[in-house]
Parts: sequence; structure tokens; C-alpha cells
Amino acid sequence: MRNPFSSSSRSASVKAAIVAFLTLVLLIPMGMIEGVIVDRQNNASVASVDIRSSWGGDQTVTGPILRLPYSVNKQTVYGSAYTEEHVVHILAEELVVTADVATEIRYRGIHEVPVFSADIEITGKIDLGALATLGVAAEQVTWSGAEIFLGISDPKAISKIPVVVANGSRFNFTSGGDGIEGLASQLSASVGKQLTMPESESRLAFEISVAVNGSGSLQFLPLAENASVTMSANWASPSFTGRQLPTGRDLREDGFDAAWHATSLGRKLPAVWIDSHAAQVSVAADAFGTRFIQPVGLYQLTERATKYAVLFIGLTFVTYFLIEVVGNLRLHPLQYLLVGLANTLFYLLLLSLSEHVGFDIAYLVSALASAALISGYSAAILVRRARAVAMAAVLTGLYAFLYLTLNAESFALLAGSIGLWIVLAVVMYLTRGINWYAAAEADPRQTDAK
Repeated sequence: MRNPFSSSSRSASVKAAIVAFLTLVLLIPMGMIEGVIVDRQNNASVASVDIRSSWGGDQTVTGPILRLPYSVNKQTVYGSAYTEEHVVHILAEELVVTADVATEIRYRGIHEVPVFSADIEITGKIDLGALATLGVAAEQVTWSGAEIFLGISDPKAISKIPVVVANGSRFNFTSGGDGIEGLASQLSASVGKQLTMPESESRLAFEISVAVNGSGSLQFLPLAENASVTMSANWASPSFTGRQLPTGRDLREDGFDAAWHATSLGRKLPAVWIDSHAAQVSVAADAFGTRFIQPVGLYQLTERATKYAVLFIGLTFVTYFLIEVVGNLRLHPLQYLLVGLANTLFYLLLLSLSEHVGFDIAYLVSALASAALISGYSAAILVRRARAVAMAAVLTGLYAFLYLTLNAESFALLAGSIGLWIVLAVVMYLTRGINWYAAAEADPRQTDAK
């Protein structure tokens, strides 16, 4: 009776073990390539920080808020008169914010960073009658000291001096001075000239124009009883962020339009308050807006591609092993190793080329270079040209599958899982009729010289 575990059978098993070991060994250079990707990502992050520090970072526009100083006459227990100074803050009744955003790409070396310039118009009305709700009489208010505050999170990125038109008069915003505690960096405009005779106007109507530069995100915190915000931009991949999502949006290939509506309901900060309020420190969490993102960066795509390295190397080795068994060939482990290294070199080519010509072109060139290298080598070591063509077909299918998976975005994991299942099913189907013991017992020293 023949022993199924003959020396020939053990030889095939040893070869399979060697192939598996080589697959694991090749994870070492793949790990080194992943380290290079991380290093290049860090360089890109440094370039991004450099551009953001010069152009402007994330921007949040807060307010506006009207601040009025007033005094209260009091007496001590001994009958001496003294005056207490306070400030009252009033939010707008209605607010309409319109932002026209133009985006562009800025470069630092080979790295690119999306930035934006936003022209923002804010119109609204403030009800001065709200003073009565706090028991503050008009005679107590120092109207000449009235100020409107507007929060800009990165004020150094303002491209031109913002102005406010209050009740028909024009005022410039200035920086510095005492701001409102807990809110973003603020600009202020003295509008007391228009409030010296409040009895003639129970409301303060205003229009604010401001132009800011920035990168990353543009958000708004419109502090009003009712507020509407509309944004238009020439950026095709917005990520709406913050406390509220837009009530309406129109996404196009050349940009987007979005609209939000916000009310005071759920906001902890009241419409009018004296001095300071505890909710000031947390009100910034109510901001909402848009983050200008790049859907998938080239480093992220390349890093995703490396996750499939084991699949590429393993299936290439399996194909060689099957050809070796079925075709009665004998390949040296060094030949497997060279083919595996050619597979790993694909990822390094992809990384280096994509920084200069873009991911899609880099992928095509790297895939062609790697497939040509392996197919040409296969034509020499596999003897028959048909086998080299089969290997080229396998590589073409693998590279096409990987490219489609990388560009699937939200369906990348699903596409990858289904693709792996199909590949395994094909391998199992093609090898279902092979008698591995019989194949192993063939003389491995014979080669097909046809």
C-alpha cells in the first residue's frame, strides 16, 4: 500500500510552506514602504500647517452682539450715594447671513492645500426694547458707548477691514479692547452716534460686510431669535459639520449651495443679559457650517492600496505554484522572492509618482511597469509563452480590482470583501480536480521544454 505521505508529497508540502514563508517575509519591505507613506504624510501636514498659518485656518463667525454700558445709582447703608457700572448684551431679533466662498489650491513644494476666501454679508435688526425685560431704563444707558461685536476666530486672516452700516451710518470694525468673555476673537464697532436718541428708533438695523481667508472649515454661530444662513462655494466635496445640518443643499460637480435655519430654541444663551452669563463659555458648540475636504488624498489612497499587498503577493505566488505543479516545473524560492519584490516595488512607484503626476496616472504607470516586469520574467522562467500571458492576465485583473476598490469610497470595504470572496472561489474552482498527492509524486526535476 502506497504511503500518501511519500517523499514527493512532502516535497510539495515543503514548497507550499516555503511560499507561505516568503509571503510573510515580503511583509517586511511592505512595512518599510508604509513607513515612507507615513513620513510623506507628515511632510504634507507640515506644509498644510505652514500654509494655514500664513493664509488662515478654520474660521467661525460669531454674533453680532450689541453691548450697551449703563449705570445704576445706589446708596450705602450709611446713606452715601455711589454708582455701579454694568453692561447689557442684546442679540438680534432676525439675522440673514450670506456667504460667497471661492476656493483654490495653494502649494508648498509638491504638497497642495485647499484654501478659501469668503465674502460674508450679515443683515439684521436688534430690538432696543429688550432693555425693559431686565428693568434697565433708557435714561440709565450711556448710548455713546454702544458697541457691536463680531466674532472672527482667526482675525489676522481678514482680507479687508470689515464695516457695519447701522441705521444708515457707516462704521469700521476695530480689533483690541475689551471683548465679550467666552466668545471667539472679536472685532468691535462703536455705533453710539446712532443711538444718542433711542426714542426715535426702537430698533437698530445693521448691515455688516466682512471678507475672510481661511482653510479647513467655515462655520457660523448666528446669535439671534431667528437666523438664516446661505453659503455658495465652488468646492465639489463639502462636509457639512457642526450642531445643525443644512435644511437644503444642492451639490454639483462645480460646487454647492447650502442653507441653514437656526432659532434660539435649545440655545442656553438668552436674548439679553447683564454683564456675563454662564452659557457664554459653551455657546461656541452651537456653530455649524462646512468643511472643505479632499475626498481621499493620495497618501490615504496609497495607504489603502498597501492593505491589499498580501492579496497581490499571495495570489501571484499561488498562480506560480499552480503552474509549477500542473506544468511539472520546478521554480526556485529565489524566483518567487524576485517576483514578490516586483510586487512590492509597485507601491513605492505609486507613492513617488503620485506626488508629481496625480494618483490616477501614477497608478496606471506603476501597474503597467510592475505587470510588464513580472510578465517578462515569467516568460523566461515558465518556459511557455501562454503561461506568461496567463500571469499577465492575473496581474491585470488584480490591479483593475484594486483600482476600482480604492475609488469606491463609501463602498471600499464591501467591494474588497466581495472581491476577495470571488478570488478565493475562482482558485478553489480551478483546483477542485487536482490530485495533490498525484501531482506531488511527479518528478519535479522534469520540465516542459516545449
